[in-house]
Amino acid sequence: METVLKLDHVTKRMGGRTIIDDVSFEVYAGEVFGFLGPNGAGKTTTIKMILGLLSIDEGKITICGNDNVRQFEEAMKNVGGIVENPETYSYLTGMQNLRQYKRMRQGVTEERLKEVVQLVGLENRINEKVKRYSLGMRQRLGLAQVIMHRPKLLVMDEPTNGLDPAGIRHLRDIFRHLAHEEGVAVMVSSHLLSEMELMCDRVGILANGRLLDVKLVKELIEQAEGNKRIIRFTVNNSETAVNVLEEKGIAPLKVEGNTFDISVESDEELAKVSASLVTAGIWLLGITHQGQNLEDVFIQIAGGGGQIE
Repeated sequence: METVLKLDHVTKRMGGRTIIDDVSFEVYAGEVFGFLGPNGAGKTTTIKMILGLLSIDEGKITICGNDNVRQFEEAMKNVGGIVENPETYSYLTGMQNLRQYKRMRQGVTEERLKEVVQLVGLENRINEKVKRYSLGMRQRLGLAQVIMHRPKLLVMDEPTNGLDPAGIRHLRDIFRHLAHEEGVAVMVSSHLLSEMELMCDRVGILANGRLLDVKLVKELIEQAEGNKRIIRFTVNNSETAVNVLEEKGIAPLKVEGNTFDISVESDEELAKVSASLVTAGIWLLGITHQGQNLEDVFIQIAGGGGQIE
């Protein structure tokens, strides 16, 4: 995998306090990397150092092999990013905003502007003044601005803040397209666990300025669950279903009304349980996975420290 962004033992101090403490990780081309942590964990500080907006006290940050301090211009040629909120001229139209940013980047054509407008879904509103845009539309316009020059690294700080579910889904789809279809290294910070779980390929967990772990989202969940999964059945007659299972040596973990939970270790075991119930005349009205999500994993790794949604 091609390393686009590398942090090597990065530390930042402010007012005699260590804000970022010896943080190291890499972000690869073609992935969405989630930078997850509660508010105040140091996510925005780290992103500002990556983008050259804050100095680094110790350590080193490289972007496409270029030191973002000693080779700042070369490093920043490969980056697009938004910290906190996108900056736009509200009295101009969306397209006029893009043309202003186009002047700052070499090699951006009118055809490329049309392409990014279509990618972010603003074709029907791009010629309206930005002051009429919703928050989600402004966020998408900002995204169009920072990807028009085809960056190899896209860094977004809390991009879903304040968006409705439809807006969040749209952004999530764009990020995954940029990473998986265009090979961009996408780094997204958030305190929203559910979004990280749906959006990201890997997640780095930050708490109190320290990086606790970096793993595939799937690996983090499996790490907390172990080999067993909790499956919830909804049936037409739970009493009969429980009797069938107990005859086969399977003890339900919890029974509530016509639902009950069991622990299984494989898909084959789940299939056998389901077949036994159907053979006994039980109607299977629902089968859902009740295993831990990313919130459970965060609490386990962080030891309960910090608050996160």
